[in-house]
Amino acid sequence: MTPATVPCCEGQLIQRASKGESVAFELISDLYRPTLYQVAKRMLRNADDANDAVQETLVKAFRAIKDFDPDRPLKPWLCRICSNVCIDMVRSRKHESEPLDQHEYMLCDSSESLSTQAEESFEREQVMDAIDRLPAKYRQIVFLRHFRHMDVNEIADELQAPEGPIKSWLFRARSLLKRDLTVALG
Repeated sequence: MTPATVPCCEGQLIQRASKGESVAFELISDLYRPTLYQVAKRMLRNADDANDAVQETLVKAFRAIKDFDPDRPLKPWLCRICSNVCIDMVRSRKHESEPLDQHEYMLCDSSESLSTQAEESFEREQVMDAIDRLPAKYRQIVFLRHFRHMDVNEIADELQAPEGPIKSWLFRARSLLKRDLTVALG
């Protein structure tokens, strides 16, 4: 299937997949897996986690495809699911504690002091916590802009919203983050 034929066939694949045809969904998966992997890899910065996120995205999409409108583009919907899966994975990482043995190599050849590393880790955690406290639409725009490195027009396309409100929401999200982090980091 070439990229030029995707739009005309995509609606048919969606209709067939929504009727439970697994081969149609496999074709959709094969078509969008590389894009979803890129999204997940940019957000998670780990190949194994990115593969896990793509797999979970496809499972969620398969379960929800029957409710998807075949006249709408599929890529933004799949990317949104993937982004949400990645956000959930990042959140769950904060709650899991990993044994120090797995990270022992990081302590040996470090040119930075442990206090500097601890301070940077603390600041990263504070930023992630502040992002988590944002309202959902602001949080999503921040992740799209700063973790997926998308331009405002790309965010507008993905969210199917005009660029003006996207710019306003991004400005508002950054203002809320700045205020929250000024209080948190003093």
